[in-house]
Amino acid sequence: MPEAENKALFQRYFDEVNKGNFDVVDEIYATDYLHHDPANPDPRPVVGPQGVRDHLISLSAGFPDVAFHVQEMIADGDEVLVRWTATLTHTGDYFGIPPTNRKAEITGMNWWVARDGKAVEGWVNRDDMGLFQQLGLIPSPEGAAA
Repeated sequence: MPEAENKALFQRYFDEVNKGNFDVVDEIYATDYLHHDPANPDPRPVVGPQGVRDHLISLSAGFPDVAFHVQEMIADGDEVLVRWTATLTHTGDYFGIPPTNRKAEITGMNWWVARDGKAVEGWVNRDDMGLFQQLGLIPSPEGAAA
């Protein structure tokens, strides 16, 4: 698949997730998709479209207004790297963490491999420490804005 089409695939993912359309994962992720997220608080593995959907449902339970803003997207063959910012408000339970009702903004990156028009593997890294500091769950460094 050409690089422009791969980039469009993942831009569509973010656009639809921002609208709350999690069913789009059936069109974007292969049935054997494997997701790597070392900081995921969910003990269930994220595999296939249903795993991605479950992950999004858990995220939106804690942060119903989560919105991803794509900052940069780079494609090289079957691989796509996306640098993003997310804005969110913690108004629901998130894996046992009761709502703080605080707003936060975090950064992150996804690296996906696409084949035959669908994602087959992906990795994510995001600023969970910054998120937890903004939510008041862990202290911020002295002098840093809360």
